[in-house]
Amino acid sequence: MTAPLIPPSALKSGESNMQVTGNLMRFVVTANLLGFPAISIPVGYDKQGLPIGLQIIGRPWCEATILRLASAIEELWSAKKKPMQFYDLLRGN
Repeated sequence: MTAPLIPPSALKSGESNMQVTGNLMRFVVTANLLGFPAISIPVGYDKQGLPIGLQIIGRPWCEATILRLASAIEELWSAKKKPMQFYDLLRGN
C-alpha cells in the first residue's frame, strides 16, 4: 500500500497545523482500525533538514515481514545524517 505525498514537509517542533494532521491521520487510522501491522521509519531529510518518513503497512499477522523490510531500509540509510541531538535508546547513551 502506498500513500500520496502529503505537503508540506514535516512541521517544526511546537508547530501545529490541523489540516496537515488530518491528512496524515487519514492513512494511519486505516491500518490501525483494520488490524494491519504498520511501521514508520526515517528515510531522509528535505531541503530544510526536516525528516522524511516512510510508513510500511503489511498484511494481517505479517509483522515479521515488515520488520525485516524496515530493518533493511534502515541499513541503507544508516550512514546518512543524524539529527543534531540523537539518543540511541538501544545502546543506552
